Amino acid sequence: MYAKVKTSQVPARERKSESRFERTEEWRMMKADLERGLKPQEALQVTFTEADMKKIGITNRRTIARFVQKYVTAKGLPYVVKSLHREDREFVIVQHKEAKPMRGRRD
Repeated sequence: MYAKVKTSQVPARERKSESRFERTEEWRMMKADLERGLKPQEALQVTFTEADMKKIGITNRRTIARFVQKYVTAKGLPYVVKSLHREDREFVIVQHKEAKPMRGRRD
């Protein structure tokens, strides 16, 4: 069947294998909290050391951040995903869009 369609209507290829981050206990806990929802002042944080990253086979924190961002976008959740490197650790943070920025906090 031939049809002229918009690019947004073209079916996307489905992932056939599970992501490495998807196999971790951290993701299962984060996913459960995402499904329950976050209040504007709450945030979820996953922290990895270099040894943790090596153990699960991921070389870059942005890989994890992209995976979480795609999940948030696919579910239509009002959250922002941020990733940072501090104190020899990799952080991936999910927070509500309405939350105040983290800049300059000294807790």
